[in-house]
Amino acid sequence: MSVITGSRRRGSGQRLRFLITAATLGLSGASVGTACSPVAAPSESGGPSAAPTHEAPTPSNTGPVTRGGTMTFKNIGATGYWGRRIEASEGDPRCNVEARWISYPWGGKEYCCRTRHEVTTNRLSPYNEQMTMVLEGPMRVKQFAVYQPVADPTGPWAIKSFWDRRSPTTFQNLHISGPGDKTPFTGDLGNNCAFYAMQDRKFPCGPGSNPYCPGSALDYDGWPGSKLVVLLASMPYADDPTLKPLSCIKPGEDERQQDAPWIGFSPSELNRDGWSGYHPCHCFANTNGAVGDGCGQINVFEVVAESSGSQWGNRDIISTGLRSFQVGSLGGSVCGIAGCGIGQFDASADLLDARALKAMAQGAVIDADNRASAYAPVWRRPLDDRYFAILLDEQSRVVQVMILHPGNLPGAARALLPALPSEVSRATIDGLVGLRLPQ
Repeated sequence: MSVITGSRRRGSGQRLRFLITAATLGLSGASVGTACSPVAAPSESGGPSAAPTHEAPTPSNTGPVTRGGTMTFKNIGATGYWGRRIEASEGDPRCNVEARWISYPWGGKEYCCRTRHEVTTNRLSPYNEQMTMVLEGPMRVKQFAVYQPVADPTGPWAIKSFWDRRSPTTFQNLHISGPGDKTPFTGDLGNNCAFYAMQDRKFPCGPGSNPYCPGSALDYDGWPGSKLVVLLASMPYADDPTLKPLSCIKPGEDERQQDAPWIGFSPSELNRDGWSGYHPCHCFANTNGAVGDGCGQINVFEVVAESSGSQWGNRDIISTGLRSFQVGSLGGSVCGIAGCGIGQFDASADLLDARALKAMAQGAVIDADNRASAYAPVWRRPLDDRYFAILLDEQSRVVQVMILHPGNLPGAARALLPALPSEVSRATIDGLVGLRLPQ
């Protein structure tokens, strides 16, 4: 069974889920590339950066070599607005989206003022704003890289931020905040443990900040404009012997029922709200909190927990969906365990059709201007290594989401993978934009 989910905002190990319910309608044998030398990366919003010299990694794969997959979201971006939180007093006329007092059950109250943040470009908005990546376990990360245009968007792209498990204490223009801002990032993420990845540049929160943010462990710049994020990672089950001791689930909760890794891309201003994206005065929605028709969020790779119900949850299936003032909710198909046992799908398939209950024969294309679709694309959860990637390109107005097996890299990706060179050409980016897998 397939269904479109509503938005889910999660963080700090919290299990907030916005699903469609009555209440919330809502490898071995990989080729090895050459070493990479440092190169200056773009200076926008984080200063120059250089990737440390690194060799291509040796992925770990025990299952079949799979075909890979892409979900291509087209025509992304629109003019419009979302409600941005600002610092203001009661009666301020700028509070034209939301103006109210919030009373807290533990005592005290706070004035919520949100003003119209007008968007005048249709190039990828709102995802051209600063974005923060959220990684939630169970997950094992080996490499993390962010590329952005060096200057002219028609020119080369360079590594902006970088981390490699083989040098775990070296973070290149990368700040990662874990549970309680105390858990170091080693690449091993326990069940329900959330880590926030940002540039290593502080954002000035506090009085007078705009967007307003009171101050928290997440007060860092995200990545603005066009960006390509690549992770070499796997999503083992929660009972993996090396990950289970790291679990962040609450006492009394069941590891399997809460087994739901997540890679999300959220507006940085949302995560800087002091509550890791859960403050009641937020930019996430203009009108409908279940859909998220505001500053948006991308559930890049989201497993819906089986605790959500067998109609929706399935620890073997990954969903991908966009939320914003432009699209409301776009994509986000799921395939509940009640009718979607993973054994019925071809073991070589990464991209699956939840509607037809079979492997996709070609890459999925989802058009924001024409939503009619004959399929409901979802992913098989990879228990061993894959390249997980999301490309957000202002020039083409495309959000490209990819899962690639290290032993079966398509030609369009070989200038990038597995070497992760310090710089790639615009032609490489265009090749990724046009990639359709399987094919």
